[in-house]
Order: sequence, then C-alpha cells, then structure tokens
Amino acid sequence: MKFDRSAGLIPATCFVLLGSFTDTGVLAQGHIEFAPEGHAPAGVMGDHRHDAGEWMFGYRYLSTDYSGLYQGSGKISAMTAAMAGYAMVPTSMNMEMHMLDIMYAPTDNITLMLMPMYMTMDMTMMATPMMPGMDMGHAGHATGAHSHSISGLGDTNASALIGLAHADDWSLHATVGVSIPTGSVDEKGATGNYTHYGMQLGSGTWDFMPGLTYMAKRDALSWGAQVGAVLPMEDSNDSGFSVGERYFATAWTAYRATDWLSLSGRMVYDRKGDINGHYDGPHNHTSPPDFQANYGGEFVDFGLGFNVVAQHGPLAGIRVGVEWIENVKASFNGIQLGRDDGLNISLAYAFE
Repeated sequence: MKFDRSAGLIPATCFVLLGSFTDTGVLAQGHIEFAPEGHAPAGVMGDHRHDAGEWMFGYRYLSTDYSGLYQGSGKISAMTAAMAGYAMVPTSMNMEMHMLDIMYAPTDNITLMLMPMYMTMDMTMMATPMMPGMDMGHAGHATGAHSHSISGLGDTNASALIGLAHADDWSLHATVGVSIPTGSVDEKGATGNYTHYGMQLGSGTWDFMPGLTYMAKRDALSWGAQVGAVLPMEDSNDSGFSVGERYFATAWTAYRATDWLSLSGRMVYDRKGDINGHYDGPHNHTSPPDFQANYGGEFVDFGLGFNVVAQHGPLAGIRVGVEWIENVKASFNGIQLGRDDGLNISLAYAFE
C-alpha cells in the first residue's frame, strides 16, 4: 500500500481513541450506547439519517494512488503509448480529498447533508521513446520527466436523505442531491495552457445526484447496499466540456466484534463515462490525459475496514471509521493510469 505521508497523523487519531475506550473499563454485558456498526464503512456517504433536531459534524478523508499504464483491461508499456502517438505519459498520481460532513434533521423523516470539499492532485510524467516520423500533435514534443500539482476547493454536495420505509431491524431511504460547481475548471499549467481534464478541481456543471440506501441488522451482524448516480444537468461548463455520467453500486456487511468495534467488508461497482465536449482555450495534445476518450470505464473494488465509537467519558459518541480499498477488476476507456489502493477515513459526532 502507498499512502501520502501527510495522512499519517489521521490514522494515529484512531489509536488514541482506542486507548481512551479501554481506559473506561469493560462495559456491562449487552450494554451498547452507540452501535459501531450503526454506520456504513468509511467510504460510503449518505448512509444514515438522524432523529428530528439532531446535528452531526464530521470530517472525511480520501486518498487514492495511481500507477502503471492500462488500455482496456491490460497493462501496456510506454513504448505502446508512443506508438499510439503520445510524447508524454503519466507514471503516477496521488489524489486527496478533505470533506466536511454536516448533517441536520429537521424531521424524523428528512436529514439534510452538506459536504464542501478541498482537493489536491499530484501527477508525475515522463517522455515516451521517440519514434521517427511519429505525429505528436500540435502542442510540440516534450522531453524529460516532470511533476505538477493542483489544489483548491472542489465541488460541494448538498443533499436530502428521505426515509421511505423502516422497521426495528431495517431501513430504506432515498437521496436527492445536487453537486454545486464550486470547484475550478480553468486550472492551467506553467505554459498557460489548460491542465489535463482529470486534474481540474470540479466538474464545472450542476450535477443531479440520486441514490437509494438499504441497511439492516440482526444481533451483532449488519449489512447494507447503496446505488447512486452523478448526472450532469448541463451540456458543458465554462471551459467547454462536461464530465461523463457516473453510476455506482456497493454492498457491505459488518460484524460487531466488541461494544466499541465493528469490522467490515465491502464490494463496489463503478461505471464512469468519458469527457464530453472540448476545452475552449489552448491546451496540450501530448499525453493520454489530454484527450477526452481516455477517461472513465468500469471498475470493481474491494474494501476492508473498521468502525470504532467511544462509549463513555468525554469522547462518548465520537465515531472513527477507516477503510482500505483495492481495485480488483478494471476496464479502462482508452489509455489511463491504473488505480492502486486507497484509504478512506471518517470522523463524526452527532448531538441535539
């Protein structure tokens, strides 16, 4: 696994909290003030509702690493990319997302959610083997290796979680949300040209985000499933393009190992479209991420994680979730960097 070193302090918080749990002593048999499995794994958003008048404030962190060149389901070499006409190829990338998770329930049946986001992306590139007579596009031939990065405010998720049905041991709710285009889509590189489509900080369009979430429990076991989509509501943004539609489905199960700890496993299916439209200003045509067709695909991921929640003392009710994600199957559109592993962390506290 490869994680950015700046994230190291965040998992450490979990172990500090774990120590505080054990300091309170053993809980009475069968006594659970806050069920650790009451929330989905850390990588699932909008999974639960709250009682009327209740607030929740949380923080979420996502880190994903990328490396290796892929076309379809197979790995390819830089030489293959060169023969396809590319003068440069990406060799690695790290993406980090920091999100505030703010929820409020005006009624028992409706919970409102607001998630502003800050993003950082770092990409390293290298020159491909030069082939005589090769057409490298109108942006010129690039040589050597270099890195570039982008950071700033991303898009903001505003949603309503609406209860549809529930019983003592299961619940079903719908999510009706929008992605507000607060992230920049006019980020440029050192030459003044637009950077790669995938390194813009937002979609630049208002996007509709519907979803459906089911959760159930029995004794120490819980499980759930969620389906959703991200559907652009505009043909293009202010820079001339729009991100493709996204559809996803995930299912998970969790086991309460102790009163304050649950362990989880999760499967994810994700399908993303390529880029629609075209930059309306100067941009490069030298590497795969400069082309709209080299985005999206179908992906299957597997996640392992745990949730912990303090039961007593000053930290009572504080939840921490950690989930490691690994890609197990992928079919890429065009030529892209492969997805390695990822890390999801959530920290939340609810109150009235």
